[in-house]
Amino acid sequence: MSKKLEARLLELEAREEIKEVMANYCHGIDKEDEPLFMDVWEEDAVWELGDPSSAANNKQEILEKIQSNWKSMFENHHHTLNPVIEIDIDNGTATAVADLKATATNAKGVPLLITATYYDSFSNRTGKWRFTERKLRIHYMTPVLEPWSNTPESRIKP
Repeated sequence: MSKKLEARLLELEAREEIKEVMANYCHGIDKEDEPLFMDVWEEDAVWELGDPSSAANNKQEILEKIQSNWKSMFENHHHTLNPVIEIDIDNGTATAVADLKATATNAKGVPLLITATYYDSFSNRTGKWRFTERKLRIHYMTPVLEPWSNTPESRIKP
């Protein structure tokens, strides 16, 4: 295999692994799967949810922030869209920009519609691609005027 072809293959593999990290972030939040959610972060990662002054600056702070989020949001459904990923294979780093569409129900039962943009940095210094930084810019988070039902019989369960 030529070096050029091998480098292209490595980049394609990295791109797919990074997309999976982004998806596992959503699955981890939405399903309240703490091990899955925590596995997407490097130890010294930064997670900023729209306010730099309240950023979580390491994995322990990220854990505390997500546990708090799960108490304040009854339900979450994240959808990451339009990822644009730039990879530096030689340095084991990558960046991405992606859009977020989400619905949520807060602790007061208010349904919310959310749109935002993620600004991400990744590394594979541990042999696995993970976030080193995820910053969120919220465009809007607004109550839904015609809310969906929270009654169990209205839900389709697997």
